[in-house]
Amino acid sequence: MQVYGVVVFLILFLVIVPDVYLFFRFMRNRVSKSVCALHWAICAFFSLYTVLILMNVNDIHSPETSCRLMTFVATLGAIYFPKLFFCNIDVLYRLTKRRWRSLHYAGYLVGGVTFVAIMYSIYFGKFNFEREEYTMEVAHLPAAFDGYKIVQVSDFHLGSFSNARGQVEPLFDMLKAEDADLVLFTGDMVNTFPEEMNGWDSLFHTIPSRDAKLGVMGNHDYTPYFHWSSPEEKEQNIGRIRSGIERLGFTLLNNRSHIIRRGEDSLVISGVEYSNGKQGYILPGMSDLDKCDEGISDSAVRILLMHDPTIYDDSIAGKRNYALTLSGHTHSAQIGFSIGNFKWSPAHLRFKYCDGKYDVGDQSIIVSRGLGAVGIPARLGMSPRYGVIILKKKRNED
Repeated sequence: MQVYGVVVFLILFLVIVPDVYLFFRFMRNRVSKSVCALHWAICAFFSLYTVLILMNVNDIHSPETSCRLMTFVATLGAIYFPKLFFCNIDVLYRLTKRRWRSLHYAGYLVGGVTFVAIMYSIYFGKFNFEREEYTMEVAHLPAAFDGYKIVQVSDFHLGSFSNARGQVEPLFDMLKAEDADLVLFTGDMVNTFPEEMNGWDSLFHTIPSRDAKLGVMGNHDYTPYFHWSSPEEKEQNIGRIRSGIERLGFTLLNNRSHIIRRGEDSLVISGVEYSNGKQGYILPGMSDLDKCDEGISDSAVRILLMHDPTIYDDSIAGKRNYALTLSGHTHSAQIGFSIGNFKWSPAHLRFKYCDGKYDVGDQSIIVSRGLGAVGIPARLGMSPRYGVIILKKKRNED
């Protein structure tokens, strides 16, 4: 994981500036020297410890240690973001020469709400697992697959659950109860290391699937964000992640297709390796759709697994005969809000296809917001979710 000076600067800014302002605004000449000393000691601790974490994060290989440290950073945000918001409101209050007295109280309110929201997102929000069901009408769907039930899981990021496996068990109870015909995984099993999968085998093996468990790897499964000592070390790590995903029960489709047969009828599931459409950006484009097409009839009903939805318009929609594409990757930014059928998160500013089902002509893409969290181990408003897709033969079809 790379650390840039701007990140260190921003964290110092978020920690030190609010504490300096609060000291001169409310504490200097008003509280005892011992209270002032405690104030600066806490500020120094958070500042130095956070910088120490960031500067040494590339030496942290233990998933448990990494999870604890990221939780610490998130908790730091819960403490200092409210301070920052309060300071900004208090500055505005002073600039108006105290004409808007309600602003002063608004500062306390915003700070308190922010603290509660962040703490909730860290310790409760990321465990609020949900399901979303879609009915997918497919032209020329073989009769044997009418009513076929697919469960899509994505973006587990198991390292972010290293210290809370007991709180994740209800998710596997939900997946077990689905009793799916097919389980499809659309990438990002880990954050960086294969050790993140240790101890999860028994839970993953409880997920039932009548026909198969298939999947593709995501960008984090290729570990591009860690500074490896050599290309060989990186490739070894990727190979162990690939083996670990297969150990959990998934057959990986790396630019190839898998045919599911029921009697004389068949359904084709294809999977491509990662690409975000930009050659050489973080990861080179590894997807090869031509390989997926090899030996597959043009008339076959096909479903594509593709971690990043970015290349959907350029490579799939109107160009390849996939009735349905399943993706993940966006996490719906792990923060946002949903009112009825309306959903919005910062991820909508970056991704055209962000969260849910989108119809493009006669084709569709479903983007999962995922089950885990990456970076900051928290979710607010965008609860972790898996998808249930029911295939139906298209109405009014001969």
